Amino acid sequence: MKNQKQRPEMMRTMKTRKSTRGMAAKALLISAALSAGCCMSVFAGQWMQDANGWVYQNDDGSFQKNGWFTDVDGKMYFFNEFGYMLSNTTTPDGQRVDADGVYMQPVMSLPSNKGDVYYRGLRRVVDSIPLYPQETTGHPELDALLDQIFAQIITPDMDTHDKLKACYDYLIVHTDYAQNSGFGGSYNMAYALLTEGVGVCDDYSAAFSVMARKIGVPMYTAMGSTHRSGGGFTGHAWCQLDWGGVTYIFDPQVEDNIAKSRGGAIMYIRFGGTTAQLADKYIFSGVFDNFSAPMKKPSSQTESSGNDSWDVDTDGMTDDELMDWIWDRLFG
Repeated sequence: MKNQKQRPEMMRTMKTRKSTRGMAAKALLISAALSAGCCMSVFAGQWMQDANGWVYQNDDGSFQKNGWFTDVDGKMYFFNEFGYMLSNTTTPDGQRVDADGVYMQPVMSLPSNKGDVYYRGLRRVVDSIPLYPQETTGHPELDALLDQIFAQIITPDMDTHDKLKACYDYLIVHTDYAQNSGFGGSYNMAYALLTEGVGVCDDYSAAFSVMARKIGVPMYTAMGSTHRSGGGFTGHAWCQLDWGGVTYIFDPQVEDNIAKSRGGAIMYIRFGGTTAQLADKYIFSGVFDNFSAPMKKPSSQTESSGNDSWDVDTDGMTDDELMDWIWDRLFG
C-alpha cells in the first residue's frame, strides 16, 4: 500500500480580526515588545495582525520568531527574525508555506530520467504541442489552490511531458478512491478532489484535465467503459488528448488502482497510451467535458449550452446522477 497521503487544504482562517482601534493599540504593544525584548503577561497565546502582517504572542508575553511554530490547529507556520509569519514563499530552510502561511508537505513523486516513462515517443509528442495556459478556471478558490500545488510540483527546468507527469503523480500519491462532496461540473469536482483528497473516476479526470489545461495542454474528459481486472467492462471516465490525428489516454484513477496493487509504484501504463495501444482497455462513448465552456456550477442561475435539453438545473445532483443525465442528453 502507498504511504499515508497528505491532503492539501485551503486553510480556513481562524485568526480573529480585531476592530481598527483595538488593532492599532495591539500593534503599538507588539512593536514595543519586539523592539525592547520585553515580556508581557497574557492569559494564552494568540494571533495578532498589524500593517506588516501576522504575529503570534505566546502565553508568557513573548513572540514567535526565527523558526517554526505549530499552532493548536496542528498546522505549522514560520516566523522571521522580526516575528512576522511568512506566507506564499520558501522559508530560509527550503520549505514551502502557502498563502495562509501553512507549511506545505513536500510532494512525493518519482524523478524523471528525461526519457520516455513508458510509451516510446510520448515525450516528443507532448513537447511538440503549442501551449496556451489557462489563466483562470472561473473558480477563484480552485485557481488559488492550483497555484499552491504548482508551486510545489512544477519547476522551471521541466518540459511539458514532465509537468504532466508531476500532475499525474500528485493525484495518485495524494488521492484515494471514495465519494467526495463535489458536484455540478468539472471545476467543482476537481476542487473537491484536491481539497478532500478523495474522489471517483470523474473527479480524478476532472482534476487532471484542469491541471493539464493550466499548463496549456488541451486535455479533455471522456466517458464510456474500461476493462475490469476480473473481466468485462464497467462505466468509467478518463482523460484524452488529441494531437496529430492520434488520441492519447491518461487515466490517473485506474493508474492509482494499479499502483496500490504494486506497493505504491506508479507504472505509467495509463499515462499517454494511444487508443490503439489501449484498444482492449477502453470503450469510448462520448466526450464528458471538452472545457469549451465551464459546466454548470451550483448557483441560482441556469446556464444554457444553446440546446434546450441541456438547459436544466443540475444543483443537488450526485456525480452518478450528473453522469447519467449527461449520458441521456448525448445518447438517449
